[in-house]
Amino acid sequence: MIARRGARWGVVAMAFALGAIATRATPAAAEPRIPPGAAWLHYQTSYVQRIDRAQPARAGVGVAMAGVELDALLGRRIAYLVGVDLHAGATVPVGFAYQVDLRPLGVAVRLGATGALGVSVGVGATGAVGTLDDGVELPALALLEVPLGARLRLVGRARAVWLAAAPRRAGGAPSAAWADELDAWVAVRLGRRYRDHGFPSGNGTLLGVAYREREGARMLGVVLAYGVDLATR
Repeated sequence: MIARRGARWGVVAMAFALGAIATRATPAAAEPRIPPGAAWLHYQTSYVQRIDRAQPARAGVGVAMAGVELDALLGRRIAYLVGVDLHAGATVPVGFAYQVDLRPLGVAVRLGATGALGVSVGVGATGAVGTLDDGVELPALALLEVPLGARLRLVGRARAVWLAAAPRRAGGAPSAAWADELDAWVAVRLGRRYRDHGFPSGNGTLLGVAYREREGARMLGVVLAYGVDLATR
């Protein structure tokens, strides 16, 4: 049982580790100077479906969400990281769902001009009408952004959440007794990299895998997004 639970999150951790290794293998000549700042914007949609129907959960059998994620950092090697997430959608059975986070405290290691590996924490609110109790959340988010050549990019997010004012959602992550909820996604972006007015930039479409744990249920699905990255000069 423990090995099976660890394997799911081991896949996410392995993707993050492989991304960091791949970045080290990228020739330094491609980006000889790390700019002092960078930012990433994602317009994201996702759907996850319960994969363990044996476990009853008030949160429903599926969750569809759409929204915007923005992260920015300042610093050439070890950087200050901030972020904000705005999502809305619905659960299945139907119930309007929302999730809003502000993460003003974070740190990141720069991986080239527009790449980074970092962690940020903050506060937010989440819930779904009729299916998920409203609550105040304290999220900790791990971020990965790794360019893989001229057209590909590895992007990942993993988030642990602690909840207040929602006692029925407490301890809802089967794989982690230390958190109330978990969610993550890993995707590959196909697009292009360029310099617009001297700024290292890139954009493209992301497709990947999404995973979520809440109220004792495990959910697996797909994430589709459009991403933009930009660094200062």
